[in-house]
Order: sequence, then C-alpha cells, then structure tokens
Amino acid sequence: MNIRFIFLITALTFLSGCSIFGGKEDISPPAKLEPYSERVKLIRAWKASSGKITKNNRQIQPILVDTTLYAASSAGVITAFDAETGKTLWNRKLKLNLSAGVGYGDGLLLAGTEEGEVVALYASNGNPAWVGAVQGGVAASPEGGQNVVVVPITGNKLVGLSATDGSLVWNLTESNPRLLLRGRGRPLVVTDVVLAGFDNGKLTLIRLDNGQRLWEVRVGDAIGKTEIERMTDVDARPMIVNDTVYTAAYQSRVIAIDAPTARMMWENEVSTNKDMDADEKHLYVVAEGDIVYAIDRKSGETAWEQDKFANRKLTPPAVLDEYIIVGDSEGYIHILNSSTGVIEGREKVGGEFLAQPVTRGQTVWMQNLDGDIFAWQLSQ
Repeated sequence: MNIRFIFLITALTFLSGCSIFGGKEDISPPAKLEPYSERVKLIRAWKASSGKITKNNRQIQPILVDTTLYAASSAGVITAFDAETGKTLWNRKLKLNLSAGVGYGDGLLLAGTEEGEVVALYASNGNPAWVGAVQGGVAASPEGGQNVVVVPITGNKLVGLSATDGSLVWNLTESNPRLLLRGRGRPLVVTDVVLAGFDNGKLTLIRLDNGQRLWEVRVGDAIGKTEIERMTDVDARPMIVNDTVYTAAYQSRVIAIDAPTARMMWENEVSTNKDMDADEKHLYVVAEGDIVYAIDRKSGETAWEQDKFANRKLTPPAVLDEYIIVGDSEGYIHILNSSTGVIEGREKVGGEFLAQPVTRGQTVWMQNLDGDIFAWQLSQ
C-alpha cells in the first residue's frame, strides 16, 4: 500500500465524520456573543417533539406544505404538525434509521436511508405508500413531481423512481472525485425538470420524465495541489427566481445562471456547502468561517457581511420578513437586518440547531438535534 493511498483512506475517514466544511475542522471555541441593540423579538407560539437527530446529519430537515409542518428523526419517526397550533396530526414509526428527509412530491412524504431504502408515505395521513431500493445510500432528501421521485445517492448518482410504486425510471451518474463532503444537496424539482448539484462541481438541468441532461454548468473549479484543496462539491440546494438559477460550490464560488441559456450571469468568490435563501434584493449565504453574506442578486456584488459568528456552526440562513434568521450550535437564534447585516435580535433556546429554519410570513419553525420543534412569531 503506497503512501498516497494511506493518505486518502485517512482523509476519507476524517471527512465522513465531520459536519463542517471539507473536514477542515476548527477546534477553536465559538466566538463570544457581543452586546447588540435589540430591535426585534421572537415570541414562541408553540413547542413540540419530533425525535432526536444524529449529530452532524444536516440531511434531515423539516418542511412546510400548505398548513402542515412535517419533521423526521434519525430513528425513523415522521410526524405531521398543524403549523399554526403545533398539534400532532399523525406520526409514523418506520423500522428504519433515516439518513435524509423529509422531502415532498405528488402528495407523498419522502425519506431515505444509508442502506438505500427510499420510503414514501401519504402526506395526508402517514400511511405507507411504498418502499423502493436504490444502489447506494440516500445522501439527501428525495423530491418529487410529475409522478417521478428524484433521489440523490452516494457515488455521485441521481435516480428517478416512479411515484406510483418506487420502481426505477432512470438513473444518471457523474464522475466521482476521490474526496467529497458528507452528504449531497437536495435536488430542486421545477414543473417538468430538476436541478441537481454533484460532487464534481457541476450543476445539471435534467428532464424529469427520462433523466436526460438538458445542460450542465461547472460551478466549482478544482484548483489546488492536494485532493482536499480540489474538493468542489455542489452541496447547496439550487434556487431559481424567475429565470435565474443561483447555486454554489464548496471552496469555489456562488454563481447566477440564466436558466434558458445556461449562461453564467455573475460569480462571487464565496465558498459554501449550505443551502441559501433570497429576497427581492439579495441572496443570503453562510460561508466558510460562519460569515454571513448578502449578495446583490442582479450584480453579484457583496452588499454586506457579518463576521461576528466565528466557529458558531451556523445553520443555513432563512429570510423572515425584513430579517435573516440563523441558528447555531449552542442553541441561539440570531436575527439580522436584511439590509445591513446588523444583529437586531437574539433568542436563547438550547439544543444545537443544524437544519435551515422554515419561514413563511412572520413565522419561523426550527428543529434542533434534541428533536424539539419550535414555532415563533416575529414581534417588532
């Protein structure tokens, strides 16, 4: 066994267990929270329990569909809550440990396991619809539409399953880099196409019915002398606003793409592997070092950055009215002014937050690793 091979095994072992960017684990203590001028508060509307989540599993996250919030636990419990009151509508205990969920499509709730099981439940009542099998671990929440369920799996693969019975409809494989980050970005289904990022730095637009590639754009450039330096995973879920697609690659950049032509409109050299969010003016990104950026959606220029959260392991950002919400590993929720990035509110909750907050109007729902689900109302 040569030295290079030993190094790769060591690096892969290290990366598989870490939750932060590229395995470059920073053991520095989290930045101390500085005083701030409070201008806004969160008033708790309700609290419920959804079951614990295994640490570092950012592929499990709640979703909001109409008036119902759905959440999952690593132990395979999926629960439906009334989003307004927190009342449990139903819950289902699967005989599986989940690695990703919850996704949605065609009236189905979707989740998956590291062993390659894909589970579909009827969203209305939690009854089982089907269990499918794929050749690889489910690396991010499946998403559905047009009677096809799209599943990202290990090995840099994407498969389409029938939403009727879970049978294979199509599969797509990209070249697999030597090293990659743990997990994958969730695909984005838009009518009859799907946008999906891959571990080799590419974003691809795919026909939903047959898996045909319509175009692909290289988001990340593999630059560097070592395998770790050349990692360019596209792990942020792509976003589309009107005809513009926004995506990002680790150790590379954030870009905007004209969807009809696949032409890159701008780039900003900010590195992230976390989901993003946007409002009418800005794209919001939590980058390496836990720096929060606002990027002008039209020009790609950085509008502001907030660097007071070093090593606090922030969640992906979420837009809440005129503010930006992020959680951290110590159970704090931070409220930033979306125009300036200034911290204008903070709540101490407890329990590490990992998943992106879910927002609608002036309400935010968040799930921590202890399995607690919270709903808050914005109060100014």
